[in-house]
Amino acid sequence: NQMGRAFPPLTYTDQDAADLFLLEPAPRTIRGARNLLSVGIQYGNALGQGMQAAALKPADFFGNEDILYLMEDAATGEIRLSILWEWVHKGARLTEDDSESGVKVGDVFTSELFQRLYSEEMEKLRNASNRDVHDESKTTSLPIAGEIVDSYVKSSVKAPWYIDLLNLNIDNFDLETGKQRIKMYLDTFSADGTRITENLDFG
Repeated sequence: NQMGRAFPPLTYTDQDAADLFLLEPAPRTIRGARNLLSVGIQYGNALGQGMQAAALKPADFFGNEDILYLMEDAATGEIRLSILWEWVHKGARLTEDDSESGVKVGDVFTSELFQRLYSEEMEKLRNASNRDVHDESKTTSLPIAGEIVDSYVKSSVKAPWYIDLLNLNIDNFDLETGKQRIKMYLDTFSADGTRITENLDFG
């Protein structure tokens, strides 16, 4: 459906470089950040449990039958983390007050604010019922999924794919091993742009 559309040639101007840090006008709220974060972690946990897609919703709405579960897959997981990374590293300003967190309109979505929300959302998932977060995952795949999300969002160099980090930890349920693999991937990509995609269990 793009055959009739003209695409101008790429340019490499100073404005093009500046636009890499452009954030389009859009709502940016604590509620939105919590939703992105909670479901992003849950998707990583679901993949770690062997599910390529899963019906999920933010932890704040567990038990609320008025809020439906939505089907999430790798694509939506990627989008959620990408948005959070851009908010942190492009200095996104919040567009609504939030009484619970104490933020005001215009406050910057800082790494410190992200860390606070991350800790709170992880605690909600650890305390969730088995219906929403499988009990067996809370000491196996959930901590690793959380570590991946935390490391991805805080990394100064944006990882190209959330799924790369998840794939490196397929069938790994040891958090320390997971941390080593996450660090190796991010360090290698930051150094020379190489993605580690091989199965490390066969190395």
